[in-house]
Amino acid sequence: MLPVSDFKNRNKQEKKHTGGVKVKLMVVISAAATLLFFTQLVFANGLATDGQKIAQIEDEIQKLESENTILRVEISKKSSLSSLSKKAQEDGFKKPSLVITP
Repeated sequence: MLPVSDFKNRNKQEKKHTGGVKVKLMVVISAAATLLFFTQLVFANGLATDGQKIAQIEDEIQKLESENTILRVEISKKSSLSSLSKKAQEDGFKKPSLVITP
């Protein structure tokens, strides 16, 4: 009787061992899936905040370009020939009456 009962006990232990491996495998797979899910959330959050930063930078670029255009127009006005001739007359410069060319 002893060998038969020993065989039954070994058979039960092997079944438990196989089930334990399956459970451990499922736990590892579940943990890996959970880790991947949270990693994806972190990267998605990073992408969202990067998008906001890019939008702010683009707005600032647009603002600086329009300001640059305004400044170029002012420079053009101040450096125009009519503006410079008025400034020269105010400072006491006169047009030459006789121009000699070689």
